[in-house]
Amino acid sequence: MVFSKLMILFTVLFFWGTSFAGLRPSQYRHISLSKPKIKVRIGDKLKKVTISGTDLKRTLHVNNNHKKFPGRKRIRFNCKSFTRKNKGKITKPILLASVSSQTGLISLDRTKYQGRLHVVTSPSEESCDVIQEVDMDSYISGLLSKEMNGAWPVEALKAQAVAARTYAFYKQTTQQVSRKLGHQAYYDLESSEKHQVAGDFFATTLNTDVATNDTAGYVLVTKGKGNLTETFFHAKCGGKTLRPSSVWSNRVEGYKGVKCPYCDSHGKKNWKETITKARMIKFLKWAKRKGHVRFNNSLLGKKIRLAKDKFSSGNLRVYLGSKVLILKKPLVRRYFGRFTVASNNFKMVSKGKDFRVYGKGLGHGVGMCQLGALDLADRGWDFKKILAHYFPGHKLVKIY
Repeated sequence: MVFSKLMILFTVLFFWGTSFAGLRPSQYRHISLSKPKIKVRIGDKLKKVTISGTDLKRTLHVNNNHKKFPGRKRIRFNCKSFTRKNKGKITKPILLASVSSQTGLISLDRTKYQGRLHVVTSPSEESCDVIQEVDMDSYISGLLSKEMNGAWPVEALKAQAVAARTYAFYKQTTQQVSRKLGHQAYYDLESSEKHQVAGDFFATTLNTDVATNDTAGYVLVTKGKGNLTETFFHAKCGGKTLRPSSVWSNRVEGYKGVKCPYCDSHGKKNWKETITKARMIKFLKWAKRKGHVRFNNSLLGKKIRLAKDKFSSGNLRVYLGSKVLILKKPLVRRYFGRFTVASNNFKMVSKGKDFRVYGKGLGHGVGMCQLGALDLADRGWDFKKILAHYFPGHKLVKIY
């Protein structure tokens, strides 16, 4: 049935609650869960949505209309048509429809997923988002092949499973998925590099299933208070990990920087990039607008010099004439992006009128170094020992 015709009936907004909503992270360690579920945004700003499968059950939420389709069926939703007709009336995301299959598998376009799929209006677009609702461990098993590698040693995958599960539960309990939407968001986190990249049904492997099942229910909490926190990970630290406060403006409880020589023999060893003087001037102007430094713009006509830098330094010292500017190195990566500055572990030197960046590692450098975890697993470390190394301020607990 054409979605735009069905939506004439939709006049009332309906909402469903996020699991464990309203719980403080410190309370979470007291919860016993049987089969927790997670809602993940796997598609956003889609003008049209096509969902297919066998023996589908479709629910149109506003008028509470249920229908079953025996055999193979394809259901199309014209999101652009509906949102355009109701432009100005939609002030919050609306849950439009949910589709599930008795087989447990359902396809968005040509990609197969487990669980249910929900169609929700995008908050500010003539389009829809698609959200997968699935049990937590199916989500984790599919994620491991995307965030790590499904063929890696099981103990490394187990460490990743615990870190990813902790992050997912933290997002779910704190409802921090979107500053703009807050508790009105219909999903707990999105499938992206911003949060975690989810896998489809075919992303799972024997190793990812074993790693997920053997760590089922395990999460990391802070020592002492037992709070859930955001559990970060990255590809390669290049020799040391960083605290969240060193990279971002916020302090996260329980984090410590640790030495990590283990990733050195894996992946790309070093990298280098050139930043032109013109781009450096734009960066300094940006840093000034953001309130990170203060200087008179007339100084930009002076020669720009760098103080002697080294990898262990967390700051960059830039001279505009006799004026010295001290900038946190992660600001450089934040401005120029990960394709120019691949990690936060670098040093910068002057190169004629321009500047050369020499770096190690890949990623923000906070939390677990994934290539380091790979090396430690190859050395015979189990997942508990790996996590204890990268998260010394945390401990393992089993919550379901």
